Amino acid sequence: MKAMRDLPKNVDADAVIEIGRYLDDQGKGAPVSIADAIRIVRKTAGTKLTAVELEELILECAAARHLAVVLDSRDWSAVASF
Repeated sequence: MKAMRDLPKNVDADAVIEIGRYLDDQGKGAPVSIADAIRIVRKTAGTKLTAVELEELILECAAARHLAVVLDSRDWSAVASF
């Protein structure tokens, strides 16, 4: 049996429920935008989780549903320069 990771100390059950609803409403054909998911979950759940915490939860929930994601929530130009 696979062990679950530790949840953030300030985990917000409403945010987790909204993430699940949002992902369940997405079609499997198109990837899920992380930026859009964060914006919508913030609006509907009114959570105080940080963007990074929301991103982690969304990624884990999307992975459990075998959904493709678009990693568009950060400015990656500052991280990698080729």
